[in-house]
Amino acid sequence: MIGLDIGTTAVKAAWIHRKGNRFIVAGLARAGIDGASSSDDIAEKTSAAIHRCVYVLGRRRDVVCGLSGPDVAVRTFELPALPEKQLASAVELEAAQVCPFDLHEGAVAYQVLRGPSAKARRHAHQKGRDKPERTTGILAAAKKGVIERLRELCTRGETHCVTMDVDGLALLNCLEACAIRKPTETALVLNVGSAYTNLAIVSDDELPFVLDIACAGAGIVDHLARSTKAGREAVAAALEGSEESGIAPETLRSGLREACAPLAERVLQTIRYQGARKSGPGVDRVLVCGGLAQAQPVIETLGDLLDRQVEQWDPLISLPCARAVRKSGLAERGPLFAVALGLAMRSVRDVQD
Repeated sequence: MIGLDIGTTAVKAAWIHRKGNRFIVAGLARAGIDGASSSDDIAEKTSAAIHRCVYVLGRRRDVVCGLSGPDVAVRTFELPALPEKQLASAVELEAAQVCPFDLHEGAVAYQVLRGPSAKARRHAHQKGRDKPERTTGILAAAKKGVIERLRELCTRGETHCVTMDVDGLALLNCLEACAIRKPTETALVLNVGSAYTNLAIVSDDELPFVLDIACAGAGIVDHLARSTKAGREAVAAALEGSEESGIAPETLRSGLREACAPLAERVLQTIRYQGARKSGPGVDRVLVCGGLAQAQPVIETLGDLLDRQVEQWDPLISLPCARAVRKSGLAERGPLFAVALGLAMRSVRDVQD
C-alpha cells in the first residue's frame, strides 16, 4: 500500500517494502494543489493530485491516509487490567471524557502499549490474586465527516483508502525506523505543514505525546510577506536562499522571529506541560520536517526561540532507497515525506507482522 499524506497545498505519497528488518523506500511522488478557489474546486484538485501520485507509483490503488487537525484527537490512557471486551468499552468512556467533540459524531481506535498478557491475567484470576498491573496505551478519535471526506477524495482519485492513521503517530513510526534517536534521549518532532504543525514527543520512559498546532507554514509566510512588504513568491525565494528575492537577510531574520514566535510559544508550552507530568529531563532534541524544514533560516530561528538544539530531519538520509528514488529530484526533498513514509510503514507492518 501507499502512504498518502494529503495536505492543503500538496499531496505526498510514499511506497515502501521491507527486506528483513529494513524498510526500503521504493517510490516517492508529489503533486501540488494549486489555484483552488472553492470547496468543490479544492476537492477536485486534491483528488486529481491523488490520482497523479498513484499513477507515478505504478497505479497501485490501495492507500493509507493520514488524519490531522482539530477534528482529530490523540490521547494516552491508563486503565486497570481488563478483558478485551471490557477494555474496549473502558477506552470508549475514556475517549468521551478527553475528546473535544461528541463521540457520537466520531470513531475511536486504540492500541495497547503496555499491560499484562491474557495468560498472566488468567493465572492471577485462578490464584485469586489482585491484578495490580495496569494497561496503558494510546487512543485516537476522529470525526466521521473527516474520515468520509478522505475516503471520498481517494475514491475520486481512483484509489482505495484501506486504513487511516494519525499524522503525529506516523511521524513517530518513521522516526523509529530511522533509528536516529539515542535510547536515553527525549525527541520532539515538528512537521511544519501549510495549515497545521504536527508535534510528537517520544522517549523510552513515557508514552508518546501527539498534538496538532494551528500555527504553521502558511501563517509564517503570510506574516513575512506583510512585514517585508514583499509577495509570497519573494518570501519563498528568500527562505530558499535566493539573492534575487529582493529581501535583505537581516530583514528576513527580523521578520522570521516575529513570524515563528507563535509556533515557538506553543511548542514551549507543550514542553513545560510535559515536564510537569514527569520528573525526568525535558526535551533533548528537536527535529523539524515538512515544507519549511528545507529553509535553514527557519531552523536557526526556531533554535534561537526554543533555546534548544533544533535540526532539519530528512528521513531519506537514514533509510535505504531504490535507485530510481535516488535519481529523482524528490530524493533531495526528504523532509517533505516524513508523514507519508510513516503511513507506508504502518501498512507494511500490518501486512507482514
